[in-house]
Amino acid sequence: DLEALPGVGRKTANVILNTAFGVPVIAVDTHIFRLSNRTGLAPGETVIKVEQKLMSVVPAKWKRDAHHLLVLHGRYVCRAR
Repeated sequence: DLEALPGVGRKTANVILNTAFGVPVIAVDTHIFRLSNRTGLAPGETVIKVEQKLMSVVPAKWKRDAHHLLVLHGRYVCRAR
């Protein structure tokens, strides 16, 4: 379990699993959290709830790329107010 390592939380663990090992997980950061709640794509009060909802609504073929695409959209289009 990567989260057992010092300084590694859920987001970091999911990023490593996704990018280094090709595991289809979505690491929810501030951009994805904001985007998911603002658009209603996967609303939730916590990062875990948003992650769970995203994993249920994102089609399997997009799960590996969804993290990167959502971060970019949240960073450059659906920006913080």
